[in-house]
Amino acid sequence: MIQNILHPLLAIISGILLTITFPVANMEAVAFIALVPLLSAIKGQSISKSFTLGLICGVVFFGTLLFWVSGIRLYQVPQWLLVIGWLFITIVSALFIGVFAVCVSMLKTRMSPLLSIYHLLAPAIIWTGLELIRSHFPMDGFPWGILGYSQYQNLILIQIAEFTGVFGVSFLIVLVNTAIAGVISRIKYGWYGVGMSAIVLNLCLIWGSIKLQENPTGKPLTISVIQTNIGIDQSWEWETSCEKISLMLNRLTKKAAKSNPDLIIWTETAILSSPDTSLWTRSKIASIINGVNSYLLIGAPHVTDTDYYNSAFLISNKGKIMDRYDKIHLVPFGEMIPNEELFPVLRKIFPQAGMYTHGKRYTVFNQPARFCTLICYEGIFGDLTRRFVKNGAEFVVNITNDAWTRTRAAYYQHFSMDVLRSVENRRYFIRAGNTGISAVINPSGRIEHLLDIGREGIINSRIFLNNRPTFYSQFGDVFACFCLIMAIIGMVPKRWKD
Repeated sequence: MIQNILHPLLAIISGILLTITFPVANMEAVAFIALVPLLSAIKGQSISKSFTLGLICGVVFFGTLLFWVSGIRLYQVPQWLLVIGWLFITIVSALFIGVFAVCVSMLKTRMSPLLSIYHLLAPAIIWTGLELIRSHFPMDGFPWGILGYSQYQNLILIQIAEFTGVFGVSFLIVLVNTAIAGVISRIKYGWYGVGMSAIVLNLCLIWGSIKLQENPTGKPLTISVIQTNIGIDQSWEWETSCEKISLMLNRLTKKAAKSNPDLIIWTETAILSSPDTSLWTRSKIASIINGVNSYLLIGAPHVTDTDYYNSAFLISNKGKIMDRYDKIHLVPFGEMIPNEELFPVLRKIFPQAGMYTHGKRYTVFNQPARFCTLICYEGIFGDLTRRFVKNGAEFVVNITNDAWTRTRAAYYQHFSMDVLRSVENRRYFIRAGNTGISAVINPSGRIEHLLDIGREGIINSRIFLNNRPTFYSQFGDVFACFCLIMAIIGMVPKRWKD
């Protein structure tokens, strides 16, 4: 009877501990023990019991981490539909932890020395492989809650991301959890596992301390980020608020121009009429940049006869559109409905979903330097970001509008992922958020400037360009792919032999 209560309780504890490692609690050190209760609970359990315990842990973890989903503000979307969306995302994400628990429970505790090494590494390998899958499936992936993101403030540890991506940080966290659980459970590799984990962790920390001593170098560039703090209601009522918004953009842009920046950055959907088709928009932009000796990057829609894009435009100080980027990775059920052509009934269920078209070009702007622009949600995908860098981007800009959320947790969970993008590619990462968070993050993940939520303001910063690719920007998630392959190979036999 006690066991029947204790094991689910341990799973619940792990779920809670996992949540508090992320913003806004930011108790990142807890991540290194968060999985210990779950690993202890599934020891010696059947496949069905292990799956149940993993599912319980996952539901508690993702249910609390993603609580903000049920309260987001989307145009004409009823509350009950958001609650269903929150439950769906929670359960689907929790299934991955259920699978993790099953795979770990299949490992034998008595084994040869060679297999004991794999047994120590196996949970980290399995977890990392499953995180990779979750980053791509279902619905083009939902990497929210990837364990490595909990360490976005632990700069010394996350420096390994230039080789492994965020998944390498997750691997280290689970490895330490496994070693601690092994000691508690008196598994054969126990103290040996602690020693091995300590060596791996210390090597990574040594590398991190070396990298943090390096100062950014390269050709300097000055940028200005404008945070307008335009409420979501004003954005929805564009026809009645466009004049007020344009006056605000004019005032802040003129103020930013006094610092003579090379590039001024507006946020995603700063304006909601297309500069390439709307005469009003073109004339307003021309008046705003009149006398400004800077390039201007703006978020605005791009409209053709058949398609509607969420785009970013680079505009010269003469008002000429130099180039355009059309958002590639759209938000499922927000900007589009996945596989709508196969399941047209989904449009009746989600009539408020957008009908945007996927962009096809990994655009790298050439002025005033080579840089790329990610739009909102795209910043959470490491593999997408590194493709732009591989194409020659010397710094990265992320324009976003997070006004759809009512919670500080959602803002900072979203922002925390951008820190890993800067380290993975060793690029300055510039974030322009409509209602926050706007920031300048250097190639080591250090936040040099930050404008918090709900404030109007300007960030003026001097950044340095880098054209050297990292291992990650060249080869992507090969580490996580290797873990996935090893996990599959390791799980082929149903039982390990002694």
